[in-house]
Amino acid sequence: MPNEDTAPIPVQTTAARPGTRAVAFLFAAGVLLIVSTFMDLVTLPQPGSEESLASINGWGLDLGIGHTIQQYVGVVALVAGVALIVVAAASLMPGFGWTRNASLVAAGLGVGAGLFLGASGYSTGTFLAEIAGVSGQAVSPHIGLGIWLALLGAACALAAIASPVRTETVAAPPPAEEEPVVYRVDEPEGESERE
Repeated sequence: MPNEDTAPIPVQTTAARPGTRAVAFLFAAGVLLIVSTFMDLVTLPQPGSEESLASINGWGLDLGIGHTIQQYVGVVALVAGVALIVVAAASLMPGFGWTRNASLVAAGLGVGAGLFLGASGYSTGTFLAEIAGVSGQAVSPHIGLGIWLALLGAACALAAIASPVRTETVAAPPPAEEEPVVYRVDEPEGESERE
């Protein structure tokens, strides 16, 4: 009867990988997050006019005075978007050791990045609208295409999490070489004194 020392070592094992649908959603989420950083997140129209008083994107604040104030809230979404595209590409490679749990973490980061970008843009637009309201102008922020793309990217990342997995048979790692057991034998006290 085989025990743990004599049992045969399996030459194949199974691994859960993201399915094709999950990979497509991860790729789409990455592209949408990257594109959303360059689009207007919020615009503030001038009262009674179609012209924009201010516009906000992931990289700057254009207050309509000919100077853009730099901001870097798009960095998180850009990095997460690139990471999602890399994860999607790596998940297609058969020998790559990417598991479903790792893709869940990456997709969770994509959801967080999309929500962060949308919330940052909207809160900045609301703050600027309140400042304009103090000066006597009634301005309400208009949600731009960037927020919609960021939220769509977050939704695609959520869809990647919910997509079914594929089970793949992979070769089992070779067994580790056993190190030899070495015992220390102490010399009797009398022998060491003779030398």
